[in-house]
Amino acid sequence: MSPVAQTRGHAGRALAVAAAGVVVALAIAFGVARLASQGKVDVKLGTDTYQQQDAVAAAERIAEGGPILYADTAGGDRDIVLQHLGDDPESGWLALAARPPGVPRECTIQSRVRDEPFRLLDPEGKVTGACDGREFPPDGGALPRYPVTVRDGKLDVDLNAADRATSTTEP
Repeated sequence: MSPVAQTRGHAGRALAVAAAGVVVALAIAFGVARLASQGKVDVKLGTDTYQQQDAVAAAERIAEGGPILYADTAGGDRDIVLQHLGDDPESGWLALAARPPGVPRECTIQSRVRDEPFRLLDPEGKVTGACDGREFPPDGGALPRYPVTVRDGKLDVDLNAADRATSTTEP
């Protein structure tokens, strides 16, 4: 005789809970598949713009040390170089792709002086492999650009302007 009494009906309850779990998982999968097929899924991770950098401070930093490289914080390859041409912190701003299309991420355009050409160099500032040292004018020439505006003394770089311009979904 066992000191613990045997109960009955646990197998039936376990089967019912498992069945309910399968039904919920199938409902979620169906919902996700339906949304994806409608093309109306809009994932918003953060804002559409890089913003809130003080324009005067950034202009001074660039005047002293040259254009500023910002790495893509999402781990992608959309690094940018912030350039300021001129003396007015309210205008003359450029946000350039840090490399031409098709060039590996270890190569970036670099310049220590804002009014001198950029060179495509490796992380140590040397010409190696795909980082072939080619030059680009201070305004970036044909490099891809991102719109920059100044609002209330703060820079606003729109990293997704091209994506919104070609989007077929409604805002």
